[in-house]
Amino acid sequence: MVRGTAGPVKFSAGTEPPRTPAPPLATDCHHHVYDARFPADPRTQLRPPDASPEDYRALARRLGTQRSVLVTPSTYGTDNRLHLQAMRELGPERARMVAVVDTSVTDAQLREMHEAGVRGIRFNLVQAGVTTIDMLEPLSARVQALGWHTQIHMLGDQIAEHEALFLR
Repeated sequence: MVRGTAGPVKFSAGTEPPRTPAPPLATDCHHHVYDARFPADPRTQLRPPDASPEDYRALARRLGTQRSVLVTPSTYGTDNRLHLQAMRELGPERARMVAVVDTSVTDAQLREMHEAGVRGIRFNLVQAGVTTIDMLEPLSARVQALGWHTQIHMLGDQIAEHEALFLR
């Protein structure tokens, strides 16, 4: 925790607002929340300390960002409950979300997530987890109908290895 004129801000190396103010409606395009009350997926390795929506609000106040994109981290596998709850806390006028799903997700579940503010899906292919490269194409096609995007976290050599997939 740091202290400064902006007050204590967990998970921040800075203590003051930025010298150059953020523009109106500045958006943090990728952040997570964590809560030990939500079980971690046993296939994942990352187990960060709790970071609540209120912790995030404090950071956003210091930085001057007004909107954000919550991203379900690999920690929770396909369990998006914590981030959907955080979406409700942050409010639809301030936040949207990127979820993690696998091919077992139903169209009804995708529509429910859309109503809750989800606008994309995430594939973390750098760390072993619940998403795999073979899920990328079928899931991307399904969420395209909702107007969502697909976020892909890969290493350069992985991108080159799967070039044909990305050229389709």
